[in-house]
Amino acid sequence: MGVLRAYGFSLLLLASIVAGLVVGRVSPSTADALRPIGDLFLNLIFMIIVPLVFFTVASSIATAPSAKRLSGIAWRMFAVFLFTSVVAAVSALVFMLLVRPSPGAGIEIAAPPDAKAPDLLTQLVKTFTASDFPELISRNAMLPLIVFSIAVGVATLRSGERGAPFARLLESGAAVFTRLVDYVMYVAPVGLFAWFGAMVVDTGDKLATAYLGVFAVYYAFGSAYFVVAFSAYAYAAGRVRGLARFWKHMLRPSLTAVGTCSSMATMPINLEAAPKMGVPAPVADVVVPIGAALHKDGSVIGGVLKILFAMSLFGYELTPGRLVMVVAVAILVGVVMGAIPSGGMIGELLILSVFGFPAGVLPLLAVISVIIDPLATLLNATGDNAAAMMVTRMNDGDVWAEGDAAAG
Repeated sequence: MGVLRAYGFSLLLLASIVAGLVVGRVSPSTADALRPIGDLFLNLIFMIIVPLVFFTVASSIATAPSAKRLSGIAWRMFAVFLFTSVVAAVSALVFMLLVRPSPGAGIEIAAPPDAKAPDLLTQLVKTFTASDFPELISRNAMLPLIVFSIAVGVATLRSGERGAPFARLLESGAAVFTRLVDYVMYVAPVGLFAWFGAMVVDTGDKLATAYLGVFAVYYAFGSAYFVVAFSAYAYAAGRVRGLARFWKHMLRPSLTAVGTCSSMATMPINLEAAPKMGVPAPVADVVVPIGAALHKDGSVIGGVLKILFAMSLFGYELTPGRLVMVVAVAILVGVVMGAIPSGGMIGELLILSVFGFPAGVLPLLAVISVIIDPLATLLNATGDNAAAMMVTRMNDGDVWAEGDAAAG
């Protein structure tokens, strides 16, 4: 029952997608006739995405506790989060380029965007800014909208009591639009069924093969990252004793992450396990809860895979500038988007906006999220314990050398 609760809706989505693929293969005329239903589902998402992003991003900052409470732990924690995210993104990029450089090769989609790569400075200006406010409130300007939302959140937080009513408005707006997303997701099985049926008509049989490759690439690299990277982080923190204690107490958090498919549901188990791994309570009580929201190595790796997949659909040349953008956007998707509701969908729309992919790519990326979800959650959730150990090393020194006394 627990597995069904955790994965029931994801399994329903997968069943709908498979049914759509079958209908598209067996009866192309039927699938083509149902195409408007898939378009309707996408339109519903695009209609609410701009206010959702604004309210959720701005409210998450406007209602945040004061950073002063975190004192010296905060900067070390964020440095560790950024470091592990960079390691995850760069190593995933290298692995995927070597093993499977074109995960969506062979699939052709009509009306591809202009594949000419602008210079890096021009790309950065277009990525982070909009020329006018009407352009800002568009799904095609996701990153400028996020920057604007962050600025509004910071200004509200800094306004103190005078900004409190606006902060409550932002929080209320986030709750309303998050609920609206829930309503839209009720029709997701039907929408994805229709959309993927039409996609088979357009692409033939190559789509299922491409997803099989995505599954193999992510699970191969993710499994290796889980063992190798987390071991390296634990060893860097506490040497052999730290490494031993890390793996000794990793089973319950790992099983909880896979069983619930939720970083937040794993957080209480992580809070129990971290002290047993040698992390002092003051560090664990800060790093683990914030890490559950912000620190998502599995999502960073998934972001790299999604971007390369989408690039391969249109034959994008993997220039140095684009590769830098792959890493940067994947980190943003994993670190920033994880802090807000519906972050996965917003992250995928961010990918579309930054790289200029058409709207039809969104469902293709959304399915990747479903495919990688169990392992991504495992990496997202259990990575917080490894990060907490590294923060402990930076903040308190080698507490593991003192033996089991540090565990209390």
